[in-house]
Amino acid sequence: MGQRKKNIRLIFLYLAFYGLSIGVWSDFAQVWLNEQGITISNIGLIIACATFVAGIIIIVLTKYVKKVNELFVLKCIFLLKALFLLLMFLGAYYSIKWLCITSFIFDAITNNLVASVTYPIIAYILKSESMYSKRKLVEYSATDLGLLIASFLVGRQIGWWVVDYNAMILLSLLFTICAIISVFCIKNSKIFFAERKNNIKNIFKDKILRFYLFYFFICQTAYFSALGMQLLMIVRYAQFSSSTAGLFIVVGCVCGDLFGILALKKLTPKNDCLTIFVKFGIRFLFYLAIVIFPIKEVFLVGLFVSYLISRAYENKTDGIYVNRCDKADMFTFSNLRYIFGYMGKATGTLIVGFTFELGLSYIFGICLIFMALQMTMALYLIKMRKNEEKWLLC
Repeated sequence: MGQRKKNIRLIFLYLAFYGLSIGVWSDFAQVWLNEQGITISNIGLIIACATFVAGIIIIVLTKYVKKVNELFVLKCIFLLKALFLLLMFLGAYYSIKWLCITSFIFDAITNNLVASVTYPIIAYILKSESMYSKRKLVEYSATDLGLLIASFLVGRQIGWWVVDYNAMILLSLLFTICAIISVFCIKNSKIFFAERKNNIKNIFKDKILRFYLFYFFICQTAYFSALGMQLLMIVRYAQFSSSTAGLFIVVGCVCGDLFGILALKKLTPKNDCLTIFVKFGIRFLFYLAIVIFPIKEVFLVGLFVSYLISRAYENKTDGIYVNRCDKADMFTFSNLRYIFGYMGKATGTLIVGFTFELGLSYIFGICLIFMALQMTMALYLIKMRKNEEKWLLC
């Protein structure tokens, strides 16, 4: 029992360092790439390709790897992430453009792989909807803190040294090294070893899980078709500096974290349909306002509301479906889920990249199409669960 609690704490610790690593760099990386002479549409294409490749890697792992130790995989991924961050810094320092872009792509791939491995590791120790939400909130909060640190540091002069984006790469590397130390401190690695069969067909026999996977694809597409390049969007359409844009995102996300904690403890509606409206419907209405009134003030209010509610109720919109799987199937199902999610993220990022120059009405108008489908599918999933409960009672 004592070792289990210690492992949970270490997992949350590496999640915190990982979130800090992402926060100090990922949003500013888009501005950094733009300063390297890469157009916004090509930045979207690069991010989408990195996400797509991560999905392909997960497909290979799911289909062909019969025995896997998730903890060992995580250690390897973190070591590779540290290497790519170091190469990215060297490429930027010596002005080697191809090394910068290549290292950025591989770093983005490793970030996606860390996310896909994390929850199965937690589930081997303790699986619950609240644990799923806590994991996300820890990662979100650390990412926000990292973005806050970067927003205060970028552009400031410390003595003779002006803090630039290259310094953020080094800071991201430092937090990654701290995450590596935390991962290597996790004990009793045998519990993370799974010998499994290729049971993808069994997962797809569950109608609810099958429908959920397609729903998750639409969710990711809807989210990233509006916010896939959020910092660049705020810099362009709100005419903020990159540091001010980062602070705006941090404030919105921190408020979202606080609301997510309150929602998990006290503010979760008993009616699941009402939860879906709070989670998606309110955001839909504010995005619609941006489409009708594409001005700076409406745009900023709509984004803030999106940040406020986007991190709440994941125990109801995702955790309840993820935890339908047994532990033996968790690795396979989690990989399938991230495959669909990464395809959605890649699609959404491509969309926002190609519509970026057309204006806010086009960006958020396309997003609304996917959001309408997202809400419809979420409500249908609730109906499927209720029908299942009635059938079991009978």
